[in-house]
Amino acid sequence: MIRILMKFKDTVLKDIQCGKEEITIGRNKDNDIQIENLAVSGRHARIKKNRNDYFIEDLKSTNGTFLNEKRISKEVLKNNDAVTIGKHTLSILLEKNKNDRQGLNVCRNEMNKTMKLDTRHHKEMIKKQR
Repeated sequence: MIRILMKFKDTVLKDIQCGKEEITIGRNKDNDIQIENLAVSGRHARIKKNRNDYFIEDLKSTNGTFLNEKRISKEVLKNNDAVTIGKHTLSILLEKNKNDRQGLNVCRNEMNKTMKLDTRHHKEMIKKQR
């Protein structure tokens, strides 16, 4: 079971608990986790379960996916990892209780165009990778 706290700055916007094998993240309304922000691509990233591990994968998004402030293409997730997508942070909490079948708490609204993220924090994370 994976639990995801979707945050904007220090405010928790959603507390998501999910037992799905694959969780899509993006701005489009058909994603499991929709982030309503123009800096987020329509299909930005996905979390996929493989046996006992969860992986985060960037889906060639415009602004990238960051794991603990490092830009990634695909990485394994660990408990308490911080995934940055646009201006939002997804705090990852891995729970061992496989019998808990709570559904996915989602909010679905449609937005169409990806805005190029141009913030100081985003530029600093990119600069660290060079």
